[in-house]
Amino acid sequence: MTRSRNRVFPCLVVALLVSVAAPALADEPPATGAPSAQDLYVSAQKAFDRGNFAEALVGFRHAYNVSGSPNARIMIGNCLVALGKTAEAYEEMSATLREATKRAETEPKYVPTRDAAAKHVALLESKVGKLVLEIAEPAGVDVTVNGSRVPPDKLGAPLAVDPGTVVVVATHADGRVARQEKAVEAGASERVTLVFPEIAPKKVEPPAPPPVAPKPPSDEFRMGGVVRTAGFAVAGIGVAGLAVFGVTGIMARSRFATLEEECGGTRCTDLKYASVVDSGMALSTAANTGLAIGAAGLVGGGLMILLGGPPFARGAAPPSPSGTGIATPKGPVVGAGFTMSPGGAGVHCTLAF
Repeated sequence: MTRSRNRVFPCLVVALLVSVAAPALADEPPATGAPSAQDLYVSAQKAFDRGNFAEALVGFRHAYNVSGSPNARIMIGNCLVALGKTAEAYEEMSATLREATKRAETEPKYVPTRDAAAKHVALLESKVGKLVLEIAEPAGVDVTVNGSRVPPDKLGAPLAVDPGTVVVVATHADGRVARQEKAVEAGASERVTLVFPEIAPKKVEPPAPPPVAPKPPSDEFRMGGVVRTAGFAVAGIGVAGLAVFGVTGIMARSRFATLEEECGGTRCTDLKYASVVDSGMALSTAANTGLAIGAAGLVGGGLMILLGGPPFARGAAPPSPSGTGIATPKGPVVGAGFTMSPGGAGVHCTLAF
């Protein structure tokens, strides 16, 4: 029974609307210079009379776009009522009433259309709900009601909607979305306020520290002080003394080895070996002298290097004079000895850094 009543209401409304609008339509003359608009209107009227309201709706909209006649627009509302789109029909009838009222001030032929549109609006008033949309940030916002886009000029003004649950979605230009559902009853007016979520503050990254300029090569080695520079020279002399010690020690040992072999391990008393003994003793003296000079040079030079100027740069190897290779900030520790006799000779040397 309810479904039958729902079908009967649009039919009764359409019959009433057509009967009210008929006089106004009859007074509408053919569009001057635009016969196509008249043809579109006549074709749409035939589709409407056959009950093909969807086809008639398209035709009347074309006719209205070409002619701008309120009579074509009132028929758009009739088609929407017949299709059960009550809210859209109410909006079309309201727009027709505004247009016909304004044009009737200078064109009396639109007075019947104005009056007919007023009756249609009054008839549909109790069949629709009203929704007032308030947007916190209206600039750059796209709003839809049940999927249909709402014109910007309708924001804040009563908007006709079909009774039931209405879904309102607002999309901001920056991508934020606000959504709200509202139950609207027929003949009632509701207000929906949409507030967009706040934009999350952007995380500000701390500025990158300025690049650290590479430290120029240290000049400490070239500017180590006069004492340190002299220390390298003294250490070099010490190394040379050790070299003399080594060479002369080996030669002296060779002389005494000859005496030991020829004299059978006993003291040589033959005068012919006097020169060999003298040379061996001379070489032994030279070796001991070289040892003393070498030890003193290494110890003294090491102390001069260690204490004679600014410290070496951290992580850098200290320079060494050509041929020495022994300079060190810690200073050398030297121990050496040489023994020699007609029965044999020995050399021992300890060098630590």
